[in-house]
Formats: sequence, C-alpha cells, structure tokens
Amino acid sequence: MFYKYLHVTFVGVVATLLDSIVVAELAGYWLHRLLHSDKIPALSRGHLIHHFLIYGPQQPMRAVDYHDATDSRFSVGNVGLEWLAPSAIILFFCWGVMALLGVPLVYQALALCTLLAWPILMFSYLHDRMHIEDFWMTRVPLLRTWFLKARRMHDIHHRSVDPQGLMDTNFGIGFYFFDRCFRTMAKRHRPFNWKGYRTALKRYGLDEPELLSLEGCSKSLFSKTGPQVIAHARFFRNSSQIKL
Repeated sequence: MFYKYLHVTFVGVVATLLDSIVVAELAGYWLHRLLHSDKIPALSRGHLIHHFLIYGPQQPMRAVDYHDATDSRFSVGNVGLEWLAPSAIILFFCWGVMALLGVPLVYQALALCTLLAWPILMFSYLHDRMHIEDFWMTRVPLLRTWFLKARRMHDIHHRSVDPQGLMDTNFGIGFYFFDRCFRTMAKRHRPFNWKGYRTALKRYGLDEPELLSLEGCSKSLFSKTGPQVIAHARFFRNSSQIKL
C-alpha cells in the first residue's frame, strides 16, 4: 500500500539504494585520489594539511578528540572546500543524468539523498572516528573486526608517500573495493619515504609557521605536550631547510 501510494516498488527502492551507494563509493574513491594527485594544487594542499600537519608522520594517528584541519578556512562543519566543491559538481552531474534518463522523481530524490548521506557517513563521520581513541565501534563485537581492519588500512594510507610526495594507496575509508579494482590497495606498512615527504612539504609550503598557526584546531596536541610541539617545530624547520 505504501509503495503504491508513492508509485515505487520494493525492488526499485532497494536497487536505487544499492546503486547510489556504489556510485557514492566510486565517486568518493576518485575524489580522494584527485585530492592526492596534485591535479588541482589548491585542493590538494587543503587536504594535505590533514595528512602532513595534523596527523603527520611524527604525530599519533589517534587522540581523545579529532583535530580539525579546516579552522581559518571555509568549511561546512569540518568538511573543507576541497571536498565540498567537487562533491557538489558530482551531485549535480548525477542529478542531470537521472533527469535525462527520465528516472521518476521519487527515485531521483532517494538517490540524491543517498548520494549525500553515504559520503557524509563514510568520508566524514567514520573517517574522523578513525582518528579518535576508544571509538565505540572498537567495543562492539559485530563491528570491531571490520572497523579495526579499515582503520589500519587508513593508517597505511597516511604513511604511503611516493618519491613525488603523493599518497598512492588505500583511498577508500570503510570499504576498499575500488582500491582492489584499481590496484591501489596496500595491506602492509612500508618504510616511510622521507624524501617524498619533504618534497610535498616544499611543493605546498607546509612549513613551521603554518604548523603553529593550526594551534586552534589541535588544542590537545599543543596544550598537553609542550615538549612535543617544540620537537615538531624543529622538525619542520629542518625539513624546510633540506636541499633535495
């Protein structure tokens, strides 16, 4: 009765949800790769603040609170422009394709809601919780194994830097299906490429002054570990002085 009133079918609803999730995962995978590709330097730089200054190689991957990398930059919540602008284009493109194909409005609305909700769930909520200590999923038997494995894959992503200073593995968040498809999946940590890391610092100008300017968005790091901050500052100063 409910489905007839909305002029939809159960199979149609399920198919729309599944198709939208697959499209959202694929779009999220390629958008994440774009942010690490340096094809659009301004977008890459915004994302690499998270990778190199907030959760860099000398900093822990997890803390009591999530350290936000979007302070002093345009954002919605803690989602920066490097994610918002491309996501809006992808969403508009998907809507246009559905309109051209004559997809019923109810299915269009369901698909667009899913295309919006799934990335928020995966690339915002779940991603941020991967950087929080003692997240509730680590205590739930049915979710613990999956979450810890996905979190470890993301840790590997944070430390996989090629000689050009680009991260090149594990672009998924909760699921790594498309990393398998496109051969960007890495299951083990490898020696950290310090030369590539310094190349990236130099390319994007991510140096000591910017590290210190992020004090407002990583208060626990700066307020609880004074000596560690000094060590970080010295590290970035030395990195900027190294000639490659």
